[in-house]
Amino acid sequence: MFLHEIEIGQRVFIDANIFVYHFSKDSRFNKSCRDFLLRIENSEVHGVTSAAVIMEATHRIMMSEASSIIDIEVKNLPKYLKQHHDIVKQLTKHLIVPGKIASLGIETIPIISSLIEGSQVFKTRYGFLSNDALTLKVMEEHKIVAIASNDLDFERVEWLKLYCAFANDDVL
Repeated sequence: MFLHEIEIGQRVFIDANIFVYHFSKDSRFNKSCRDFLLRIENSEVHGVTSAAVIMEATHRIMMSEASSIIDIEVKNLPKYLKQHHDIVKQLTKHLIVPGKIASLGIETIPIISSLIEGSQVFKTRYGFLSNDALTLKVMEEHKIVAIASNDLDFERVEWLKLYCAFANDDVL
């Protein structure tokens, strides 16, 4: 299912990739994500995310900005940036992300240690990596059954309904 198919009034968890596409103007998923987040801002849909997701989205946008100005493999960027803090100081696009997300009226769930501990079971049950396992635990704890994400790994969870962004050139 697609983001525009989320019913009015539905409570939906927003994954990091939706924010990354929204803040990446050149993304082929930008319009779909922008329209979806506008529905949240207009109180048509109740958007929920976690502090961990906001940090992940902010980090990914920071890495994207860095990769646009440094000619280095993406996998080597974190190590390079740790050694070149002068470049990190020049990266500014990601700084607005947490405030912009807050201004959309999205509920942000804090991460506490019991959520992290409880998320471990989803690694062996569904083969999830740490961030996705934590997202699933937050959703379970808060009884959220819909997720906005382009991460198809969430299709493995039988009690979840996955809503994906669609590309500007996709035919609906």
